[in-house]
Amino acid sequence: MPSNSVKWIVSIVLGLLIGKVSYGVLLPLLLAGLPDPDAADGDTMMYVGTAVWLLITVVAAVLLARIADLRRLIGWGFVVLGVALMLTIPATMLTMDFSAHQAATAGAQAANDANTALFFWALIFGLPYVGGGLALTILGAVLIRKSREPAASATPTI
Repeated sequence: MPSNSVKWIVSIVLGLLIGKVSYGVLLPLLLAGLPDPDAADGDTMMYVGTAVWLLITVVAAVLLARIADLRRLIGWGFVVLGVALMLTIPATMLTMDFSAHQAATAGAQAANDANTALFFWALIFGLPYVGGGLALTILGAVLIRKSREPAASATPTI
């Protein structure tokens, strides 16, 4: 069993990472929920984003610190971080202008350019986020699975 200071340090570091990545999921959701995303005030969004980031960081750190086993703590942190990384791509796609990808609204060349840009955006940003998120989720699940306590023996001790 690790000391409390090691547990809290690991929890705070994982909480900061989870909060930062979760901000990448929540900001597009906040922007998509606005009636006019172009009217969003930069300072207000910065304050709201910082408050949300700190709130998620504190909640994640406190919840992770409650786990006694360090391997399980890191495993759960990796699982949550990986899922947040994988959710970043669909959340970001909410703020995209998909009308630019239709050939009816623009010329065929403009639609091809928009589709090519979307492909390279997915290649450059999507693959690392999805691949890294998947790797962290699998690694976290393995850490959680390996750290289970052994089952009680079938023969009772007298």
